[in-house]
Amino acid sequence: MTAEIALVVLVVLALLVWLTLARANRIDLLHQKVSRTGATLDAQLLRRAGLCAELAASGRLDPASSLLLAGAADAALSEAREADLDADRAAAAGGHREPGRATLTAEREVVESDLTRVLRAVLEQAEEDPALSQDPLVVEVSQASTRVGMARRFHNDAVMQTRRIRLRPGVRLLHLAGRARMPRTFEMDDAVD
Repeated sequence: MTAEIALVVLVVLALLVWLTLARANRIDLLHQKVSRTGATLDAQLLRRAGLCAELAASGRLDPASSLLLAGAADAALSEAREADLDADRAAAAGGHREPGRATLTAEREVVESDLTRVLRAVLEQAEEDPALSQDPLVVEVSQASTRVGMARRFHNDAVMQTRRIRLRPGVRLLHLAGRARMPRTFEMDDAVD
């Protein structure tokens, strides 16, 4: 009888260890997903800012709109470079550089939202001029803005999935996330329509 009980206890312990390892693996995969979606969002934000700077310099817009758009695009690109440099400095100091996530800072949320507001006004103005609204560069900027919105939603969904699992009592008690930072969503105004 005691051998049977010992076998049952051993099977239950093995099952618990397997479930714990599976949960830790799931958390690791979710953190990788957050890093990938963060890198994608970062790339889409950079692409949009670059296209906005190109549109501002193209001479297709009136001077005031060009100046506003150029300023907002330059601020977005500068903040992205600064966040990238800060992430490099942190990695050089012994930290770990996670692609995308390190550059999605709160300061960047603000400048990207400002770029969206300026871009929204420029695109509304472009709709009034049929030739400008059909211009390939304007269409490309509009499409890039749509991709930013989609990338941000995918990233925020991945972050929320990860946070939901990491906040469970068993995960916190067993410290299954290791030393990984708690991910944060990227909140910005991304509606250009």
